[in-house]
Order: sequence, then structure tokens, then C-alpha cells
Amino acid sequence: MIKVKFLLHSTFRSNPAFELIEQGNLNQQELHALADLSKDPEFFGVFRRKDAATADSAKLAYKEVALLFYFLQNAGPLPHYFKSEYDDETNLTLARLVIEGIFEIEIENCFYSGFAAQDFIYESTEQVWDRRHPLSRMSSAAIQYAIQLNEADTISLTSKLYGYNTTPLFGTPANELDTFKEVEAFLKIGKNDPLTRELLKNWNKHEPDQKFRWISWSRKQNKSHNARLSSTYKIYISPVLEELPDVFDRAVRALTESNAFHFKIGMNREGLLRPDKFVAYFTEFDHLSAAADRLHAVLKDHSAQGVPFTAPLDASGMLSWGMDSATDENLQHVERKSWRAKVTEKLAASISLAKTEKLSREERVDFVLKKMVLEGVNPLTWTAVL
Repeated sequence: MIKVKFLLHSTFRSNPAFELIEQGNLNQQELHALADLSKDPEFFGVFRRKDAATADSAKLAYKEVALLFYFLQNAGPLPHYFKSEYDDETNLTLARLVIEGIFEIEIENCFYSGFAAQDFIYESTEQVWDRRHPLSRMSSAAIQYAIQLNEADTISLTSKLYGYNTTPLFGTPANELDTFKEVEAFLKIGKNDPLTRELLKNWNKHEPDQKFRWISWSRKQNKSHNARLSSTYKIYISPVLEELPDVFDRAVRALTESNAFHFKIGMNREGLLRPDKFVAYFTEFDHLSAAADRLHAVLKDHSAQGVPFTAPLDASGMLSWGMDSATDENLQHVERKSWRAKVTEKLAASISLAKTEKLSREERVDFVLKKMVLEGVNPLTWTAVL
């Protein structure tokens, strides 16, 4: 795992290639795009490159960083107020700001930022990313694909990363799976199917609506889990579509015997073609691990589709896991931004940043993976850096 050096005793300066624009001096279009942020008392404005050709690379500026930017117009050590908060989070924040180019670090009377600062930011620059596992190869391929796209809009890039490895609609048997009733027939959970009786015995069913576009089940007689207050662990079960009915049958029976408190599956063909089509939720990682063993025993002979940017639980990519921290997701029929969605947002921003550097494709991939460490993401497992 790449680690970040302790930087807070170094000399820094504000990057003269950037200007800081207070929100009152933004144009109407920019103010409209930042409407929600304008209500945040800590929001100050944006950093923007002075070079008009790269003016679309604006970055949000909050008051504390804005003050630091003004303070370091002349190179020097960090101010006293900043030193009073020397900790790992502060160190990571400063490292990220150097890699993003907002600040420069002085090394032997020269100032560096971005890719040129990597050797001074990280403990090691060795290629340590293990790409042998199918999910690792898939995540790496997704990043390379995104790097090659001529995509300036990070929102669009985030969507493409999040949806990577979705099965194309053309040529699949999903053409008829237009409604959740057709999905239920496909999964053999209609009114008189045997698996339906198993589900009714142990689970409460929640049909999809406009806010929660999944078919889902929550455990009967189970202590309520408030995802706003505590973390949620989840297993992604990702078979190829044609094997989903058998996988669903086997998985439901295994989940019933586990400590899963909730599971969901896509409500239509779009939901079933995506890689993260089937997800089970747990309150403890030990519960997740035990359930993964049960699931592997009954699913090991099935073919995997695989969910990129998740942590493997088996050799094929059929099973993987993730964690949503408190407040990330409320399972009561309202979809909130998941951890994987946040990861792909951070990836998209890092890829956009990498495109501003004159790098080879391999250097860009390496740059992006290391940048994710500064974003609090372990790029070996795509889980939070602890």
C-alpha cells in the first residue's frame, strides 16, 4: 500500500498558475452551478487556472484553504494556526492540494506540484497494484478506458465509470424484462412459485417506486438497522444474466440462513444488466464474511459478471464487498449515494486531473491510483483507507 510522507514541516507556496475567485465575483452561470454550496458558511469560492485554455479545471475553495492560499503567496513554512492541527488528515489534505496543483512544495530550491511532486509526496513509487484478480483487471481496464475518453465533463465520466461492465442490451435475453412483474417471473418468484413461499416466510417484501427502483426484502422480526447512524456492509452478487434465476434461488436460501438484514435486486432489464444487480446488506463484517462462505459454496460453479471498484470475496468475481459509512444510505425506499458512487466520483475527478499532465497511459493510471490514496480510498480493495 502506498503511503504519504509527512509534509507539514516543508516549505510551500501558492501555485502562481492559479487564481482564487471569491464567490461574489463569480459569473451567474457559475453561481447557478454552485447554488447549493453558496449556503455553506465555509464555502469561499473557486481556484481556477489563469490559463484560459484550462479554465474548466476550477476547484472548490473553502475558507481555511483560501486563507492558506493567501498566506502562502510568498513561499514559507505553514502558518502557526495550521501547525496546531498536525495530524494525518491535515497531512493528506495538504498532499492532495499539492498533487492537484493548488500549492507547490519546495525541494532543493525548486517548487513542484502535480505529477512532478509524486516522488516527494509518497513513500514509494513502485508499481504495487495487483491486477491478477478479475476484478482488479476490470477496475484497471475501466480507468484506462476513462482516460482514453475525450470527456471533459466529470459527471458524464463518473456515470461511465460507475456503469462499467454493464452488459449491452443488444443480443441479451433481457429484452422482455421491462417491468418488475416480468422480472419476478424470470426469477421464478411469482405468486405460486416455491421460492416465493420461502421469501414470505422469512422476509418482508418492498416493491419498487420512483424513489427506490429495486425489488427488495427486509428480514422479519429483525432489529431495525439505521444506516444513518451506523455503517452498512454489503455483498455484491454478480452472475451473468442467463444464470441469474438459479443464482438468485441459491443465494436467497443462503442469505436466509445468514445474518443479512436486507437484500435487493434490479427491478427491470436495466437493473439486471448492470454488474451490481443483486446486493445483500449486513451490520457487521463478520456476518458478511460468514455469509460469503455460504454463498461461495453454492455459487462457485456459476459464471461471474463482476462489479468493478469493489473488494473481492472469491476468485472469480462473483462475490465482492463494499461498505457504506453512516448517513451514506437509507434503505427505507430512498436511494442515497453509495460508497461505490463516491469512489467513481473521486476517480473521475482524478482522471480529469491526470489529463492535464503530459503523461503516458501507464503513468496516468499510476497517477490516478496514487491520487485515490489521498482521497481516502485503498486502490487495492476500493475500500476506505483506515
